[in-house]
Parts: sequence; C-alpha cells; structure tokens
Amino acid sequence: MSQPSSLSRLRELVFEGAGVLIVVPLWLWWATWKGGYPPAVFLVGIGYLALAAAALWLFAPRPTLRAAPAVALGTLAALSAWTLLSLVWAEDRGAAEVSAARQVLLLGSFALPVVWAPTPRALAVGVALMPLIAICGAVSALGGALAEPSSLVDGRLAGPTGYPNASAALMAAGALPALVLGSRRELTIPLRTVSLAAAGALLGTFVLTQSRGGLAALVIVLALTLVVLPGRLRLLIPVALVALVLAPALGPLLEVHSAAVEGSDVAAALREAVGALSACVAVLAALAAIYASIDSRVEVAARIVRRASIAVAAALGGAILLAAVALAASGPNVGGWVSDRVEDFKTPDYGQLESESTRFTGDLGSNRYDYWRVSAEIFADRPLTGSGAGNFIAPYLERRHAEKSTIYSHSIWLGALAELGAPGFLALVGFVVALFVGMARSARELGPQRWIVVGASLPLALVLVHGTVDWIGAFPALSAPALAMAGAAVGVDSKRRGREARSGRAVPLAVAGVLAIATVLAVPLLAAARLADRGFASWPENPAGAIADLERAAELDPLSAAPYVRLGIVAVDLDRPALARRAFRFALDRDPSAWYPEFQLGLLEAPDSRSRASRRLRAAWKRNPREPEVRLALRAVRRRGAPSPRAAQRRVLERGE
Repeated sequence: MSQPSSLSRLRELVFEGAGVLIVVPLWLWWATWKGGYPPAVFLVGIGYLALAAAALWLFAPRPTLRAAPAVALGTLAALSAWTLLSLVWAEDRGAAEVSAARQVLLLGSFALPVVWAPTPRALAVGVALMPLIAICGAVSALGGALAEPSSLVDGRLAGPTGYPNASAALMAAGALPALVLGSRRELTIPLRTVSLAAAGALLGTFVLTQSRGGLAALVIVLALTLVVLPGRLRLLIPVALVALVLAPALGPLLEVHSAAVEGSDVAAALREAVGALSACVAVLAALAAIYASIDSRVEVAARIVRRASIAVAAALGGAILLAAVALAASGPNVGGWVSDRVEDFKTPDYGQLESESTRFTGDLGSNRYDYWRVSAEIFADRPLTGSGAGNFIAPYLERRHAEKSTIYSHSIWLGALAELGAPGFLALVGFVVALFVGMARSARELGPQRWIVVGASLPLALVLVHGTVDWIGAFPALSAPALAMAGAAVGVDSKRRGREARSGRAVPLAVAGVLAIATVLAVPLLAAARLADRGFASWPENPAGAIADLERAAELDPLSAAPYVRLGIVAVDLDRPALARRAFRFALDRDPSAWYPEFQLGLLEAPDSRSRASRRLRAAWKRNPREPEVRLALRAVRRRGAPSPRAAQRRVLERGE
C-alpha cells in the first residue's frame, strides 16, 4: 500500500486544524500593524471571521461540541451580549459601540477553534505558529525603529503595537511556547533549534521594551509552566541555555533606554543592540542544534529524571528557606519595607522613573492605584450596570487624583467591574473558570501529549496575568490568538471523534450567523473609522476634503461623538469658529459626559457672552477638575478675557489629554 504524499498529508492537517489555521493570516497582519488596536484595523477582522466561519461551515467537518467547550463558549457569549447591552445605559455610546465590536471579534476568535476543534497534531502546529507570529511582530518593530529611531518612546521599543507594554506581551506570548517546543524531545531537531532561536530573539526584543509589568508577568507564567508542564525538568535546560547566551547582549539592549535618558545617540545604541542580539541568536541556534541532537539520542531512565526533579525542587526550596532565614537574621524592618513599597505604588514619580538608566530597577510607582481606586468607586456607585463598556474615562476624569488621564482601568478584572458591573464581572470569571477546567480535562485525555494543551494555554495565561495590571487585552494581536489557542485546547478532538460527522449544525450555523450580522453592522463603522482617520490626518493639506470626510464619518456612525470632536479640533486650528461650535455641540449631543467640547464651546462663547462662557467652562471643570487649562480659562473669563481656543487646544493635545 503506497504512503500518502506530502501534499495529501498537508491537506489532511489543514482540515484537522482548520478552525485555528484559517485565522493565522489575520493574526500576522495585526502583529505587524499596530497590534490590531485601531477600529479601522480590527473591524476588518469581524468580516474576515465571518467569511472564515462560512467557509468552515460549508467545507470543514464539524465534530460534536462537548460540554466543557460549550459552557466556555456560552459564558463568553453571555459576556459579549452584556457588553452590547451596555449601549443602553452608557453615556458615550460610541465608545461602548467600539468595545462591543471588539468583544464580538474576540467571541468569534474563540468560537471557530471550539466549534471546529483541532486534533492534537493540528493543535501542536498552532502552538508552533505563535512564536512565528511574534517574530513577525519583532522584525517589524526592530526594522521600523532602525529606520526611524524617533519612534522609540524614551528609548523604549513601542512597536509593533505602538504601546511598549503590549509589545512586550506579544514577545512574551511567543517566547513561552517557543521554550516549551524547544524542550520536547519528541519533536524534530530543526523545529527545536528554530524554536529556541526564536525564543532568544523574542526575549531580547522584550528587553528593549523595558516593561516592568511584562517582566513580572513573564516570570509568573514561566513559574506556572514549570509546575504544570509534564517533564518540567526538561524546560529548565532550554531556559538556562537561552538565558546564558543572551546574557552578553543585555548590556547593549539596556543601553538604548539609558542613551535616551542621557541624551546620547539613541540610533547608534539601537544599532549596536540589534547587532549584539543578532549575534547571540546565531550562537543560540548553533548551541540549540547541538543540544537537541544530543537530547534526541541520550535516553535517561525515568527514575533518574524523578530523582533529578526532586533534587531541583529541594534545591529551590532550600534556597528560598535560606533566603528567608538570612532575611530574618539580618533583622530588617519587613513591615517598614512593605509600607515603603506600598507608598511607592500609591505615589508615582514618573519623572524619577524615566530618568533611571533602566526602568527594571525603578520603584513601583505608577498611576494604577488611582485607576483601580476609581474603578472600585464606579462599581460601588453602579454595581449592577457599571458605567458602560468603554466608558471609563469620563468618571475617571471626575474623580482622579493623578495628573495623567487614561481611557482604561489598566486591569481586565477591575475594568469589567467598573464598566459592566457585577453581571459582566461574573460572566468573565465564569468564562475563565470554565475554560481552565475544560483545558485540564483535555490535558488528562491527551495523557503523554498534554504538553500541547499547556503550550496552547500559555498566551492566554500571559494575557490574563499581565492584563491584571495593564490594558493589553484591548490589542487583538494579543487577545484574539490567545483566546483562539485556548479555545482549541479546550475543544481539542483527542480521538478525532466525529471526523466525518455532519451532526451538530445548530452551533456552527449560529456562530456563522452572528458573525455575518456583526459584519453587516460593522461595515458602516469601518467606513466611518477610515474616513475619520483620513480626514484627521489630511486636514493640513486638504482642509475641505478633511471636513467632508469627518462629516461623512459622523453620518455613517450615528452613535459616536469622535468624528465631531475631531471636526471641532480641525475647525479650531483652521480658525473657523462657526464650524467648531456646530461640531462640538453635536459631539455633546452624542456624548454628554465629554469635557473637551464643553471647554472649547466656553472659549468660543467668551467674546460674545461671559455668562454663557462661564457656564460652559464650569461644566467642563466639573467633568475634569484637574485640567489646568479649564482653571486658567475660568480665571481669564472672570477678568473679562479668555485664552485663544487654538493655543489652549495645542497645549491640551501636547499633553495627550
């Protein structure tokens, strides 16, 4: 009997993993283009998923949906429905609309590999693709930074997402599966070699982001991996190998931020860092090939592995115990140290932090304490509904103590509490619990192959841990692949049940139908987002065309205030007060919680009516009491004057408010 050809084996593999593999091109695009964050980018993904679902429904086999994946999918669908329902009570319905669209995108990303579940072999291919996606993002980011060093943020690599912490998470989400792949002796030597080289490249790029939260999340998830991964001792060798080879490059990698702080040549420092990283990756590839070759030939008895595992665990436990004893014997004021760290966390000094040669040794200071405090207050005020999806910034500006503003609570969990209330939070918790229970069940079914489930779960574990203290979950390049791989892991068809089954049509049809409806609704939003972006970017060269684009965008998206706010900003810069007044009034009609339109209307009213101007400015001050421009304008109006709308706008935009 003849052996199947390579083409037939590839075709079979594609069918086995169709629910995951069909979406990989979308992930690659997002990983290299702003993390998929802008609506003009991620809304395309809804249409892509709809087409993918239709193709899968028509051509791919549909295994029967089991209980654990069904529960996880149901809870995520409930969370998505509640997010959409929040448009009813959200003051800024445009922001809620964008959040709901992003949530539908994540639902579709999770649903496809759950409904069209992969085999273990196809899931392993999906795990191997995660480092590839991250590598594409890393190459894009490094290439962009080398071509334009000014894209670095205080010497930190911001690309490919535009936000250093999200870029760090993308690198870590690819590096962790790569380390697991490199540790598995059942895989081929070339695959293990490439995986370890990719892990080194990604971790080196990770260092360039200088993400403190990302480093903590990486360490935590790596420690959890060592606990749950079968043959965990094997993972220590690749980790040690990668760390040892990357060590010489750490100096040049850290020097990029230091050069920015000291005002020296950042471009030269970056070139040196990339050169050092490239050399280290080349050395790592050679050593990884040698290690994988030896490991594939040397058989170690199971009893020796068990004894070695016990010895390593004992050594680690002993080191921790000795450290605790030494700490107690030295007599430090532990309570005072903890109190100081808490105070650091509550009272950030960003000027001091950014002046350090490396952010990794800085204190714990950040504005997250203030973000989380306000999140808790919003939930206390509206425990059932929250403020509405995407509606964090307005209540935050009213209550903040920090000078910096934000549109996110910087925590997946507290963000759900603040914006979606108790029902949204419980749906999120229920989804995560159902998901990990289902993955534990899949791991038991796979037996010796359970490492594949662990590898597939690592991107989501990283997003959940890092997302506990940051807003990285808003980037589809991170959250969509992480959810899809977790969905594939919970639904993995270990026995290829229903390989040719045509039963269970209801759920696949529902998934395809929901995504089709979402696509129809997303088309005008996508057109509006593209027009608004084009108009706001092109107005200096083509004012008339920009104004037409922004007005058309506002017509296509009747819920969003953003096109009118942008139109008002353009009108102020063009010194067209009548157009600015009209735009800002329409913006307030759509978002009564916004402070900036009220502020600019106050400035525009000042020459004609001090009373109307004062009333507008007091309303803006109530919504954003820590904004210095509002206080200055109020004082000036009382003295029968007012700042120039254009000058005030320039100062506000320069601060990123």
